[in-house]
Amino acid sequence: MDRNIFTLKTLTKIYEQVKPPHSSIWDKAIGKETAEKTQKFEVHTKSAGRLRAPLVGNREKGVFISKTAFETTTYEPPMIKLFTINEAEEMFEQKFGKTEYASPDVAAKEELARELKELREIAHRTKIWMLMTLLTTGVCPIGAKAEKGVKYDPDFTQEVLTDTNTFKNPDFDIVGYLESKQIAIYKETGKEIDIIVVAPDVVPYIMKNKSVMEDQKTVNSNLIQLSQKVENLSDGMKLVAFLPKLNLTIYSYIDWAKAPDEKVEEQLLPKGTIVGFKTKSFEVRYGAMALREKAGMKARLFVAKEVIRPWYPDDSEDDELQYHSAPLIMPEDAKAYFCSKVLEDE
Repeated sequence: MDRNIFTLKTLTKIYEQVKPPHSSIWDKAIGKETAEKTQKFEVHTKSAGRLRAPLVGNREKGVFISKTAFETTTYEPPMIKLFTINEAEEMFEQKFGKTEYASPDVAAKEELARELKELREIAHRTKIWMLMTLLTTGVCPIGAKAEKGVKYDPDFTQEVLTDTNTFKNPDFDIVGYLESKQIAIYKETGKEIDIIVVAPDVVPYIMKNKSVMEDQKTVNSNLIQLSQKVENLSDGMKLVAFLPKLNLTIYSYIDWAKAPDEKVEEQLLPKGTIVGFKTKSFEVRYGAMALREKAGMKARLFVAKEVIRPWYPDDSEDDELQYHSAPLIMPEDAKAYFCSKVLEDE
């Protein structure tokens, strides 16, 4: 094991090889991830997009297309900053961990892998929290507790169903409700939602709903075989149903997260809630980061999705492994997804 492994560049390269946690909700929503060359960058967010060109005569002037369908704003993404005690380097320096089965170098490598894996898992969970907050509130958080954020569509609101018009009513037309959402979004944006994600407490009411059962009966009576591939879904996400009439797949999803200073874990998709979107219709753009490679050095700009930096604080006996990333999650079209509260609180 080479001492030079404990540098920013090398640790970042090693970190990139650490397999990220498998998250089905992330894989289904996120279409691409790109690293920007600046800390602040312009975001061109489409806000509905069904413009067509009017036909004109051969000698008539062309039609001016205004930019009102796009919102252009400059953002500086929030930083995710994590650190853990760099015990791997200490083990390497002190030659700790030697046994009859393993050398200290092997022990140090294993500890480094464990530390990097822990950082990756926490960072990924933070980004999932950002994604779920965006899906359920229309706001991508840029503050520690989502008290600040970027709202791409100022008109985004969560629809709340009440009285007999909730999923609890077996006579409520769930298929018709989802179809109306699908048509409205397609009409306004040209994007057809194909995924519905529901909180687990919604599932029993979907399965007992008359319109859903009728839709499934139609499939069986016509002997239509659905060639759904067996999906390798991550923990917390399950396949619930497929609605052939709408070409919609319904999944249930549950997971929790909390900040280090919080006692109560937050359910990422709240009870009684559903969200709908088109597969791969969100993206992540990572702002460049101004970091010092070592203490005393001048900060320089790093164009990367994530950076791992070894750090040796003057005010502590513990060396650190630091994680830095500046993600901003955004929809391709700010009006191409929805969130509804379909069960009343009990």
